[in-house]
Amino acid sequence: MNIKKLPPDYYKILNLPFGSPGELIKKTYRDLAKIYHPDNKETGDKKRFQEINAAYRMLSGNIRNNYDLIYKKIFYIGKETITLPPARILYTGSLGDLAKKGLLKIGYRTKDRKKWTGVNHDLDILVKKSEREKTVIVKIPLTVRILCPSCLGSNIFCESCDGIGTYKSTRQLKLSFSPDLLIQDKIYELELSRFRPDRFIHFKKTRIKVKINIF
Repeated sequence: MNIKKLPPDYYKILNLPFGSPGELIKKTYRDLAKIYHPDNKETGDKKRFQEINAAYRMLSGNIRNNYDLIYKKIFYIGKETITLPPARILYTGSLGDLAKKGLLKIGYRTKDRKKWTGVNHDLDILVKKSEREKTVIVKIPLTVRILCPSCLGSNIFCESCDGIGTYKSTRQLKLSFSPDLLIQDKIYELELSRFRPDRFIHFKKTRIKVKINIF
């Protein structure tokens, strides 16, 4: 009987959630490399340094796309999981209030909103202390644009989409946080392109920031 060896969990090695942006992976790698480099007499660890290097090589190149497909099938959902109820997924601020202040206008950057609201994340995830030993699943409805399967967005005379090229809809974004990621006040920034269910669906937002709150 052939037993296939599972690939390493490179996200766990860097202590980052699935979907982390490339610049965060690079920064985390550099920070960890300084700590575990064999030349560091105080905290150097050759084996750990090699693991970190391997993780960075996998998650920083084009090969990451293939790895992510495997990761979602093998690692993304743990054995012991709990799905949070919608009441424990809080949106930071009212969209109506932001609109009134003009903070949702095209060209208004996230850091501009932070300046006026003092908030630098999109969602608060409320996790009970008793749930910290389990993998927490969060399901978030997000607006998406679906590429017309008939014309692939290239026919202004398409009868299926009336020439628009896309459809507006919603999809549930499923996020998974393993126990080692459930850190009080920790904010995780995720690239939504990593969570696309297929090539026809695009999330309206490109990134989302999630803050962990333990109570």
